[in-house]
Amino acid sequence: MKKKWFSTLFAASLLMTACSPPSTSNTAGSEPEQEASKSDDGRTQVRWMQHWVNEQGPDKINEVKAAFEKKHPDIELIIEDIPFAQEHDKLLSLDLAGMPPDVITASGAWVTEFADAGMIDPIDPYIEKLPEDYQAAIEGPMTQPWKGKRYGIPITNGNIALFYNKKLLEEAGVEPPKTWDEFLAASIKLTDTSKNRYALTGNLAAEPPTVISYEVFPFILQAGGKIIENNRAAFNTPEGVKALEFYKSLVKEHKVTTPGELSAGEKEKRANFSAGNVAFMFEGPWGVKIQEGLNPDLEFGVVPLPAGEQTGTIAQGSVLTLASKGKNKEAAWKFIEFMGSAEGQLLWDKATNFFPYNKQTMQDPYFQEDPYLKVFIDQAETADRVEVIDNFLPQANDLRKQFTIEVQNYLTDKKTAKEALDDAATYWNAAFEKAEQ
Repeated sequence: MKKKWFSTLFAASLLMTACSPPSTSNTAGSEPEQEASKSDDGRTQVRWMQHWVNEQGPDKINEVKAAFEKKHPDIELIIEDIPFAQEHDKLLSLDLAGMPPDVITASGAWVTEFADAGMIDPIDPYIEKLPEDYQAAIEGPMTQPWKGKRYGIPITNGNIALFYNKKLLEEAGVEPPKTWDEFLAASIKLTDTSKNRYALTGNLAAEPPTVISYEVFPFILQAGGKIIENNRAAFNTPEGVKALEFYKSLVKEHKVTTPGELSAGEKEKRANFSAGNVAFMFEGPWGVKIQEGLNPDLEFGVVPLPAGEQTGTIAQGSVLTLASKGKNKEAAWKFIEFMGSAEGQLLWDKATNFFPYNKQTMQDPYFQEDPYLKVFIDQAETADRVEVIDNFLPQANDLRKQFTIEVQNYLTDKKTAKEALDDAATYWNAAFEKAEQ
């Protein structure tokens, strides 16, 4: 598992000497902290911006808040919630206004952008003070340095697997597919447009550009390809072409995906699946609790993604980062440290059904014995290729958006698969080259 995840990452993490945009940030411990905001009862206030109350509901998140405040009675945690689709731009505007939250939840694709813009502080001085077992437990692809510095403690982690509607598959006499051929045959059998029934909830919106990691990148890995290698795009290959052609056959030729795939995003995908008329969905472990909340009566299962030439999946997640312009950095770090610990991760994951990053937490029976979450653990350990890319792409959000646009160009017959992939690779490589200057 470690080798598979690190093979791409160590090459990517060598981008350490590139120039960054002008920054107004305070590096950790370099300047006095601004005056901390206080609650009416004198507690230091820490503002945490995230998007999970919107997805999970307030009760579970408040369990985490109560546990942290019990451990740190001198701190009040203020949870600020915003839909994920709006979070990135909201954080940019708050930083420009000099009013960011103290703790920023950064999707993997945002880390390099926020670091280069001076929005978040390096946290190496804090990490180096952690106990050795804590440091060892969080080592891995999502804590590798960007330009020689570490910026976040992972809070969510996971790979992409196949969710399936048990009732629909049983009615059609279909078993969960294990290969591309089985997946295509099952998808054709499960689709009945006259009943508004589809095999796969398709979603390929360019904004926010998150869905490409669910819908297309895994196919490239399964075709035997790679996304990045040696700090360059590696997807414009015969394997990449094969992956896009298979994806297009699902959408255009066999029409087994839900309509409106070019404008649908994660929210629409999950709503389609929870409605009960879609058989399959590509989703991460965070989606288990979301589906249970959207439709408690829906019976669904989770299995590894189907294999092409090999098995493969994308791993991704979010990290907690320290806002450079935050007022309460020491208190904010205590919250970040708590959430990354084995104790905090177990509490958080039990509340949200997320997948742990902390290695100690991952061995807990809660995950090892869970029929859903165990699938993701096994897939991470046994897949032929598991690639993590977001945290190590320069301006990752922009690169994913451009890749999505090129796939859309292929789906709408504006370009061939090779032309779309070549143009996306040219764009990506220009960003890599700029980061190395």
